[in-house]
This record gives sequence, C-alpha cells and structure tokens, in this order.
Amino acid sequence: MQNNDSENKSGFSRFLDSIPAVLSSTASIMIFLFLFVYLFIFGLLGFIPGLKFLEPSNTTQLILGNYTNVLSALGAAIAAGVGSSVHKHVREHRKQTADLQTTVDRLEKKIDQLSKQVDETK
Repeated sequence: MQNNDSENKSGFSRFLDSIPAVLSSTASIMIFLFLFVYLFIFGLLGFIPGLKFLEPSNTTQLILGNYTNVLSALGAAIAAGVGSSVHKHVREHRKQTADLQTTVDRLEKKIDQLSKQVDETK
C-alpha cells in the first residue's frame, strides 16, 4: 500500500512540475497576448466614435476575462518560465558541485595512497 502512495505522489509531483513549463510555453503566452490585445487595445479603440464596432461586447469581455486577469495570467506565465529556468540551473549546479566533490575526494584518496607507497619505499 505504501508503494502505491509513493507512486501516486511521484506522478502528482511530475504533474505539478510540468505546470510551469506549460504556463511559460509559447502557445500560452501567445494566447494571453492575444487576449490582452483584443480586450484592452480594441476596448480603447471603442472610445473613438468611428471605431465603436471594434469594442468587445460586455459578454465577450466577461467570457474572455477582464484586463487585470489577462495581464496577471501573462505575468504568471512569464514568471513560471523564469522560475522554472532558475530551478533547473540550481539543480544542475548542485549536481556539478556534487560531481566535483566526488572527484576531489577520489583525488585525495589517491594522493594518500601514493603518499603511503612513497613512505613504504623509503
């Protein structure tokens, strides 16, 4: 029973780990930019009397989200990508540090062995 719980947690963890990549994907950012342009820019153009037809209807604005939500989603997508990138580099740096420490430990062990051999030959 414990094994299944740990497998579910790892699957759930993998799902959670994939969210920043999805949020920061090009498709996601393009959708948010489109919504921003459609809702905000066309909304501003609607103030010009000759371009009133470009203004999104209230229902459209309600369905697609308001300006604040669209901009916060865009910001979250960009931040998720940056955060994911930073965490990836930190993991790589920790792995490189661990590998370097292992190499240093092996080198010190080898130096100690060579030192003992030199002492024995004297």
